[in-house]
Amino acid sequence: MKKFLFAVILLVAFGSASAQEKTSNVANIKFGAKGGINFANLAGDDADGAKMFVGFNAGFFIEIPVADKLVFQPEILYSAQGSKSEGPLFVDGSVYNVEATFKFNYINIPLLFKYEIADKFSLEAGPYVGFLTSAKLKANIQGVGSETIDAKDMLKSTDFGIAIGMNYEFTDVIFANARYQSGLTEIGDAEGNNNDIKNSVFQIGLGFRF
Repeated sequence: MKKFLFAVILLVAFGSASAQEKTSNVANIKFGAKGGINFANLAGDDADGAKMFVGFNAGFFIEIPVADKLVFQPEILYSAQGSKSEGPLFVDGSVYNVEATFKFNYINIPLLFKYEIADKFSLEAGPYVGFLTSAKLKANIQGVGSETIDAKDMLKSTDFGIAIGMNYEFTDVIFANARYQSGLTEIGDAEGNNNDIKNSVFQIGLGFRF
């Protein structure tokens, strides 16, 4: 009987400790908002001559404690990406200088794990998926004028890749973030073979916990 009572006490104590730990983890879940600047470009065999496009990102995140110093951080971000290019265009024996700007708008969902490696400093890494919401191509032809067209049909609707970055905590509320996103899948969906292009984005910004 004593052995039975001792076993029951152990089970109750273990269950109580487990419940307290779960309650503590739930209490430690944090929500926040973040935003920053994108330094975007295109990579791949068919991205020759692509130049940096400056956009921005903004959205929300959740921090879910997983283990000591380890946090799971899913996010949902609006992200303005793309690239620029410049070069000659030959038409009927005449040469025109063309400046082109591709602007892609994505809703990106990074699924990151963040690990604190030192006081106020952490590293992060994980996959992301992006959903294309719009794409525009603006061409400025020297001596002729400019025109903007819808380029969404030239791109795939989704983008997959890997994100790696770092964070510095100014306070328990405010932190700075630097991150690089490298696309792993081709995003081109135009007719022909010129589809080997991938997203490449470097981001810097600030985050705020509620």
